[in-house]
Formats: sequence, C-alpha cells, structure tokens
Amino acid sequence: MSGILRTALPLFLSIFQGLAEAVSPVSIKGTKLYDESGAQFFLKGTVYVAGDNRNDPLLNTTQCQIDAEHLKNVGANAVYIYSVDVSKLGQHRGCMEEFDRQGIYVWLQLGQLPMVLSRSDNTPRWDLGFYNTWTSIIDSFSEHDNLLAFGIGQETINGTSNTTLVAPSMKAAARDLKLFRDKRGYRPIPISYTAGDFEEYRLLTAQYLTCGPAESSVDLYGINIFNNCSDDKLDRLRSEFSNHHTPVVFAEDGCFPETREFSEVQTFFGESEYSRIFSGMNIYQWGRNEFGFALVVYGDEADRNLGQPSTFLPAYTSLQQVWSAIVPQSTSRDAYTFSSTQLPCPTANPQVGWLVDRVAPLPVISGLDINTVTARTRRTRPTTSTSATAVPTESGDNSRDNSRDEEVLASSGMSAGAIAGMAIGIVAAVVGGAGAAFWFLRRRKSRQGEPDDHNGPYEKAAADSDRLSTAKTELPDQERAANELEGRFHYHQLPVKTDWKYPLEAGSKPVSELPDGAGRPGNHFELEGSPVHGPGYNPGAELPAPAPVPK
Repeated sequence: MSGILRTALPLFLSIFQGLAEAVSPVSIKGTKLYDESGAQFFLKGTVYVAGDNRNDPLLNTTQCQIDAEHLKNVGANAVYIYSVDVSKLGQHRGCMEEFDRQGIYVWLQLGQLPMVLSRSDNTPRWDLGFYNTWTSIIDSFSEHDNLLAFGIGQETINGTSNTTLVAPSMKAAARDLKLFRDKRGYRPIPISYTAGDFEEYRLLTAQYLTCGPAESSVDLYGINIFNNCSDDKLDRLRSEFSNHHTPVVFAEDGCFPETREFSEVQTFFGESEYSRIFSGMNIYQWGRNEFGFALVVYGDEADRNLGQPSTFLPAYTSLQQVWSAIVPQSTSRDAYTFSSTQLPCPTANPQVGWLVDRVAPLPVISGLDINTVTARTRRTRPTTSTSATAVPTESGDNSRDNSRDEEVLASSGMSAGAIAGMAIGIVAAVVGGAGAAFWFLRRRKSRQGEPDDHNGPYEKAAADSDRLSTAKTELPDQERAANELEGRFHYHQLPVKTDWKYPLEAGSKPVSELPDGAGRPGNHFELEGSPVHGPGYNPGAELPAPAPVPK
C-alpha cells in the first residue's frame, strides 16, 4: 500500500507543479503585452548565449535545463535567441519545454534579410527561399505557448541611408508570415523587428514598419541600446516613442558595460513615465563573449558556455537585486483603453537619409500561392515532465515508513485495497480534470485562431489556382530531396548567421555617407559571422582592445 501512495503522490504533485509553472501565451492590446489572465506582462529577459552550438542555443536540452533554473533565480522571464539551425527543426522541444517549466518565454529571431548597400540595388530581399525557411521555423515553434515573438531582422537598417531601402521587403515579410500564420490556424504570435542604436533612423524605421494596415505591419518593436545610456539618452527615447502605437521593448540592453549596476533598468521599470511606454528589456548577455559582456561564466576548458556556471558575476547579483526590488506600474487588460493614434507612414527624405517613400509598393513573391497553406492541429501541452526522475530513498527509511503506513491502515479500519482504490480514483480524477481543462483552453484558442480565406496580395493567384499549382508554399519536393541528400539546407534558404553579437568600435565619428554611397567608419554593432558586413567595415583596420573581462 505504501508503495502505491509513494507512486501516486509524486505523480499528483508533478501534475500540479506543471500546471502552476507553465506559462500562458502573451498577446498584444494597444501598446501593452498581456498574459491570458489579463495581467500586463513586462519582459525581464537576457540575450541567451550558451551551449556548444554558436548558431543554435536551443539544441542542448541538458544545458537549457541547467540555465533555466539560474535564469529564473536571477528574476528573468524571457530569453532572446538570435538564430536556430533550420536543418535541425524538431529537435528544440526539450529546451522550449525546460524554459516553459521555469516560466520563461522565448523571443526568437527567424533570420536576417541581406542589407542593401547601394542605392542602385533594387533587388527585393524577400524571396521564396527566405519564405520557405522562415515559415518552416514558424511551423516548428508555434505549438509552444512560451514562444513570445518571431523576429524578422536585427539592425538590418543601420547607420547608412542605403540600408533603409530594405524596409519594403521587411513589411512584405511581415505580411506574408502573418498570412501563413493565420492560414495555419496558429495563435497570433507577434512579428517583431529589432532596431540598432542608430538615432537617425530608429524612429523612422518604427513608423514605417508599423504604419498602414495591421496585416503588413510589425506588431512588436525592439530597440538595442549600448554603452553610455545617460539620462539625456533615456529621455530622448521616452520622447521619441511616447506616442507610438505598438509595444516597444529593449531587445538588447548593453548599457554601462564597465559597471553594470543597471540604473537604466531601475528607470525603465521603476518610473511610470517609462513603464507606460516600454514593455521591458533583455539584458545583454547571459554567457560571456570576448568583449566581457556576461552575467555568468562557465568553467569548461574550451570556453563554450557548457555545464554549470563556475562564476556568477557581480552583474548577476546586481540584476537580481534590481529586478526583485522593482514592481512596474501596470494596467490590467480590462482596465486599459487604447487611445493612441497610428502615425502616418514617413515620406522619403534624402536629406535625413530615409530613402523609402510611403507609397512604395511592397514586393510580392513570384509564384507563391498562399492558397496552398493548410490548417494544422496544434499539439497539446504535456502535463508532466519528460525528464522526471525517481525520488531516492534509503532502505532503512523505507522499512520505517512501511511500518508506519501499516499502523495508520490498521487504526483507520480500512483495507489496503480500499485506500489504494481511493488513491487511484483521486489521481484519475485529477488527471481527467486537468485534461478537460486543457482541452477546453486549447479548443477556445483554436477557435480564436481559425484560419480565414484572406490571401492578401495573392488573392488573384488564389482565385486562379486549381489547387494543383507547383508553386507550393512548402519546400518543393525536388529541393527538399536535395537538402536531405546533402544533409543541409541550401545557403539561400538559410537565415544569415547571427550567432553572437558584439560591439565593434571602428572609429570615433558617427557613420555618414560618402558621395559614392560607401560608409564612413563609425560606432556601430556588427553581427559576427555575417557574410554582409556593416558600414565602416575595413578588414585591414586594427580593432581596439576588448573590454576587460569582469573578475
């Protein structure tokens, strides 16, 4: 009998522990984020750099399990992921569920469209290769309730005016990915873009990517801020986005890398004039890179950010103290009335460097038949851990427990079989009730996300299609077969590698454009491993010494 109780009780507790810790999907109302209970959600995240795969930190379930616990302890509720390996889709469930159990959301970048480096380059950056790759990622991750947002770029528009020409392709990507998402019947997972710390284009990019119909607009706007985040700089950010009509989040906070006391976190979370506008931030970054940004340091000899952290840096403790002490002023969904007015699309203004006109047409992918996208049934969340382990007991304690159990049984006047039946009945009732609750919630969500017949700019293609078109939205059979034979995806289908981002100080002057359209060296941030270099790239120039590694 005691064995039955010891088996049933952990199962009973694990069910309720899973229900208690699992997150609910986050949605958008106006300029704010909300969970399913109607509570306002503020992002307290970190840029997640860990594991032995620089391009995909979500492949190592064991490492995610280790880090998720430490992330929760520091007070984080989200991680920001630069990229995943599209050749290994379907192998990320372990990490997603480990983060889910610790109440941590995942903000995932789908990839990076190539930057435009010349004014004469009119080639659309949004094409069928990117569409197939990014929708494959959406298919793989949309089942997870802790998937916060899908990003369509990071600092794609940066310090030169030529890079603004990619903006129509980004709006087209947002449009087609939303069409795909809705046709699949997935929940309305936000589409995001992350802007660099370039003051001249930051607001114009936000206005353009979020103007016009919601069907072709970005839902969530991210900003990167680095180095000296003075009060004046924070005030300018507050002023710039005080009337913005979508949620704004700091995707990367690398302020004051020498001290890392997180005074800017106190400002954005603790002062109502900021928390009214901004919905949180990700701290740059979790594991150490060569420039010293980190919250923890791992002890593996190859410095691959593997295993248990060997050192929790002072920044970890400082952030933990700041996050635990601050409760941002919030507004419940029911009490919130959205009153902001959508700003008009910006017009082309070469004098300030914005080269895209508000009426510029958005590119359409030739041969894409959006009507071939079919709805999919969403997988139900598991209620118990896939990595559960038995509770160890000592043999002496077992003997003592058995005798005590039998004393209780004897005094109760009930047979072991009767109590066993009651225990099994209770567990069955709990499992059944939990299953019914989840079935009800999933049914409600699926109805909210039922696919519609809207095909956006592809209406004519849908009307003319006899559903035998070879322009399928999935990867064509021949191309998929080639990928499988080669063991990889073709390069043009892969997102640009955005593995570890680091600050690159190429000079002391701001970036400015030369008459020939080239970039002048200036302060900017480069994506390591990117085949397309940013402005100011000079392979012969000597890089400055890296920042000292915190001890």
